[in-house]
Amino acid sequence: MKKVVDMLTWAKDACLYWMHKNHKRDMNLWVFGCWGGNKYADNAKYLFEYINENYPSIRAVWITAKTEIIDTLANAGFEVYLADTELAEKVLRQAGVAFFTNSLNDFGMHPYLNGAKICALFHGVGFKNELRELDNQNTLKAKLKGLKHAIYDLSYTDYIFTTSQFAREKFYRQQYNAKLNSIILTGQPRNDALFDESGKPFPAERTILYLPTFRENKEGQIRLEKVINDLLTYSELNDLLKNYGYTLLIKPHYLTKVHKEKRLTNIQVLNDSDVTDVQKLLAKVGMLITDYSSAIGDFALLNRPIIFYSYDLEDYCKNSHMDPAYLSILHETYVKNKEELYATLAKLFQEKIYYQSTAESINSYLNEQLLRNGGYCRNVCQYLFENENIK
Repeated sequence: MKKVVDMLTWAKDACLYWMHKNHKRDMNLWVFGCWGGNKYADNAKYLFEYINENYPSIRAVWITAKTEIIDTLANAGFEVYLADTELAEKVLRQAGVAFFTNSLNDFGMHPYLNGAKICALFHGVGFKNELRELDNQNTLKAKLKGLKHAIYDLSYTDYIFTTSQFAREKFYRQQYNAKLNSIILTGQPRNDALFDESGKPFPAERTILYLPTFRENKEGQIRLEKVINDLLTYSELNDLLKNYGYTLLIKPHYLTKVHKEKRLTNIQVLNDSDVTDVQKLLAKVGMLITDYSSAIGDFALLNRPIIFYSYDLEDYCKNSHMDPAYLSILHETYVKNKEELYATLAKLFQEKIYYQSTAESINSYLNEQLLRNGGYCRNVCQYLFENENIK
């Protein structure tokens, strides 16, 4: 029954999308949304603010599902509307350019954007296989799914803006309806936060950020919670950090169960409320510990130490269909347990590891040589102005 309801809903949405096709749009009206309308963050946020600051000829409008975001942006002087209201729909019908991070649902239940230039910024570039990469495209089921997406696709794009040739080819394999010559190398707008105006990274603090990936299956998440909670009581690690003047900041997913009452002096837990902008946090920390997060592509731009605490590597790669290239970026800083983590940190503090090889490997896949010093918002804007004849 659910499949029938879903199919009917899809058919209704497809009809609405095509019935409201409009090519007579205002190319100086750009709309932005992200994360299903539930956040003001990520690549869309940085590009939105850049446009407002640098291009007065462009009317930039944010669409959101959250009234608190309405209040925040309105108080900051930005134009913003609540999704699925008459005002929002009027703007969407007129907009010439639209930017999303997740899908057209970033603009509400019925995104009236057929005829606009739809630009995908997405929310990270990594090694995990997604969407079309997971299916054998020669099967009848895959071909029918492709036909469905050709008729109506919430991730339809005219342009995808990304960071490297590897990412370009990966998005082409992943995304329905993507054209290789419409996947443009500009860098991610959010990574402008990592550099000053001269293209230099901001100074690093003596902090280490542990940013573990949320596990989709129950068993994997239980194991992750044990790993994190073991670190919170790891007094030997705390002593090592204290001796070298470092603090370990652990930022788990909000659904991860953490024993926050267990506190050591140099190991701290960050809640969502403590981190209003992950990019600004990444810009300051001296080292990153993670596993499968796309944050490695961002942080590698800074050429600082990255530790892969991929304790469940075999199971995760098997269940999550990681690209084989992921294994080639694991160098001396790949650890499988807390004891190896301790030993690797000690070597890094004593400068006994050539950690740059890890960043070099990541950058070779995820960041083109000419896209490693900021200017990413500018790159996106320049491309659109030149190729869409926007004045």
